[in-house]
Amino acid sequence: MHSSPVGCEHPRMEQSGEDPSTLIDLFCRKSRGRASKGRREISISAQETRGRLAAEQLGLKVRHVWREVGSASRFSTRKSRTDQDAALAALERGETGALWLFRMDRWDRRGAGSILRIIEPEDGRPRRLLFDNGDPDNPGIGLDSSNPRDRKELIRRAEEAREETEVLSERVRTTKTHQRANGEWVNRQAPYGLKVVLIEKQDEDGDVIVERKLAIDDAPAGDPSNPEKTKGEVAFDVTYTFPVKKGLSDRRSAMHLNEMKIPSPSGGTWAYATVRDMINNPVYAGWQIGGRQEGKTRRLLYRDADGNKVSVMHGPALLTDEQQREAQDARKGPAGSGVEKDGRPHNSVATHLLSDLLRCAGCGSSMPFSGTQYACWRIKSGKPCPAPAIAAKKSLEEFVHFRWWARLTNADPDDDLVVAVADRWAARVQPQATADSKAAMEALGVAERRLARVWADRRAGHYDGPSEQFFAADLKEANEAVDRIRKQLEAYIARRGVDVSFLMDPESCTGAWEAADVGLRRALLRLAIDKITVCKAPYNGARFKGFERTRFTWVDGVED
Repeated sequence: MHSSPVGCEHPRMEQSGEDPSTLIDLFCRKSRGRASKGRREISISAQETRGRLAAEQLGLKVRHVWREVGSASRFSTRKSRTDQDAALAALERGETGALWLFRMDRWDRRGAGSILRIIEPEDGRPRRLLFDNGDPDNPGIGLDSSNPRDRKELIRRAEEAREETEVLSERVRTTKTHQRANGEWVNRQAPYGLKVVLIEKQDEDGDVIVERKLAIDDAPAGDPSNPEKTKGEVAFDVTYTFPVKKGLSDRRSAMHLNEMKIPSPSGGTWAYATVRDMINNPVYAGWQIGGRQEGKTRRLLYRDADGNKVSVMHGPALLTDEQQREAQDARKGPAGSGVEKDGRPHNSVATHLLSDLLRCAGCGSSMPFSGTQYACWRIKSGKPCPAPAIAAKKSLEEFVHFRWWARLTNADPDDDLVVAVADRWAARVQPQATADSKAAMEALGVAERRLARVWADRRAGHYDGPSEQFFAADLKEANEAVDRIRKQLEAYIARRGVDVSFLMDPESCTGAWEAADVGLRRALLRLAIDKITVCKAPYNGARFKGFERTRFTWVDGVED
């Protein structure tokens, strides 16, 4: 039996009427990555063979074999541990009397708690965990939770596995933080149009070190009409030429690339979201990035402990800062214009109130405006959707405005929603102050973590002996960095003070809405709303009932 897809529940195993105490399940697991040096990774099939031999030694019948491939780290997503959770659930429900595993670290790395749940269950019903003895030539039972002598050893090994993971994770985080601050590219792959280059340098001790940097990719892009065109040139077209010189929207840019039959970064067709993400990615202007915006795909600009941007390029960047800002402004500014496929004049600025705010409940796709209605993008593109959502423009827009107005005018001044709305309004009316405060908050987090590491190193004894002389200096430097950035942050926040009370008063909120054009109305809605999911109508011609067919995701995280 193979692992079930993420998000699907494992069905209960059918009981055959046999006594569960005579049954045993096997849990076979292997990490995705390579085995560490000096350690041989045993395959899942080999684990199963050893588990069946152990079951024969105990006189138990194998009821079910759970197979899983992934990371045992407690820092990895729990979604990847569905088979482990199902195996535990079966043991706890009493469907089987025992569970066999090859190694302790194949089971879990969350410490003794994961073992105590089994050997000291709340309901008092005995459960049995069995671990292989680890002898490659002599399969058998090395540890048995039903044996009192093995209890202490099980707990000790579980804690060792947890500590090993924490130490490894801390090393990885520290290394990546240093590499990012040093302008090295830490991700495995380079963004489309760029490539990873290895640069040899000498450190202060004269040792040769290798740094991973980015450079413009000169590999062929696969353009049938121009075999000499490189991926770097295509990336420049996407991030500058199309939005600025040709005035193409993200969708038109993607369609144009597909018409030219140029392969996308994944080798397939281009999607407008790929174009959007490339235009917004700071790396194309040569700057280091540090992850993604929470809940979104947009890459975040990385800043070092002093709040400075860090270059990640070996050689020139694909774009200048001015070119990237020009491209971003061309996509959303009032001057954005271009040429349709048939040559007709075209305004690339969004002209409909709810564009990019709506999502189809059937497939999760966007719902652009078409004709007199907003409709699922997939059905408009000739692709299947299990429950395509379509809603009349007038009915849907009126209902969204009503919900937005009602939520704001009934909010208290200290509501999380009002705080979030104020932050977004500040970002609109005071963009530089908002950017400065965000950068300062990121820098403060880095400085506070550095201060915590100094104290952690002190407690760990790293400053003992001759190293004691460095502690006071390192502590002073870390404290000064935290104090300096906190003062900067306080100044930035003071500059960002904005008043959004006009949105909380029914009359002034209505007046502001009626006086606004479509562009400002779009912005006002997005101060409070992150997403609106629309469900399919119960039948053709059904009257639109907003409370039944929509689900709002507000900026404070509330869904209703």
